[in-house]
Amino acid sequence: MSLDQTREQTAAPAVGAIAPWFGSNRLLAPAVGQELAGCGWVGVPFAGGMSELAHIKASRLLVNDLHRAVVNLATVAAHAVLGPRLYRRLRRLPFHPDILKQAQLRCRAWQTAEPESPDLDWAVDYFVACWMGRSGKSGTLSEFNGGLAIRWNANGGGSATRYQSAVRSLLAWRMICARCDFVVMDAFAFLDRCQDSPGHGIYCDPPFPGSGDNYRHRFLESDHRRLAGRLAEYRHARVVCRFYDHPLIERLYRGDRWVWRPMAGRNQRNAETPEVLILNGPSLAQAGAPTPSQIALF
Repeated sequence: MSLDQTREQTAAPAVGAIAPWFGSNRLLAPAVGQELAGCGWVGVPFAGGMSELAHIKASRLLVNDLHRAVVNLATVAAHAVLGPRLYRRLRRLPFHPDILKQAQLRCRAWQTAEPESPDLDWAVDYFVACWMGRSGKSGTLSEFNGGLAIRWNANGGGSATRYQSAVRSLLAWRMICARCDFVVMDAFAFLDRCQDSPGHGIYCDPPFPGSGDNYRHRFLESDHRRLAGRLAEYRHARVVCRFYDHPLIERLYRGDRWVWRPMAGRNQRNAETPEVLILNGPSLAQAGAPTPSQIALF
């Protein structure tokens, strides 16, 4: 089977993130793919939980994040030899507080002595720390703290079931990540290498103003201003950004240069929260809309 045939047959995984990232885009990820339709190359400077990758159909995907642990997990998952080993090791682990505690201890040690990727042991520990612990903490300052996620009532799904579902989803994530090249760079250094060419796309999902202060790799107001200025320089490549509707974002991304597509997202407490996809050209959501290579960007 060719890579193109494999790509066509790869469905979105049942668990829509490779790690339960704080502020991940699992609900609205299909809209990102919709707005990047027709791009042959897409760069992703802030990968996070990688929810959008299954929906971006570009033939070339370059994926970046400063968080080395999640990039290592994705790299191992995609590996022809290490990916199956990762799956087998994780599915055999019991859902137990001691397993989680040991993985968290080792993950804290990995932070100060990061090995070269791909590293199977590191990927196993990080996956356990993410999926046995409380959901939505990955990528934050407290991602390696806390106990086993246990429900004490019949509301919602069981935590052990959630963990096993995440393990099974690695079979799909292996195919998704195999389509990608991964790097670990500063986001601005990454963007400096991205070419402003027709048929290219940039998907930016940086830490949001305010809530993004919880991330291990913070993004300050000065960074947001710098990012907006850098993205405004693209004249030919398609740019898609995701944010909460926030006053700072209103100031930085308004005017004739940008198109806003309002979305109904949800925050970490599962409350409905206004989100927006910000585009440097017309939305492609309408049926029969032109692809980025067919439209003249602003």
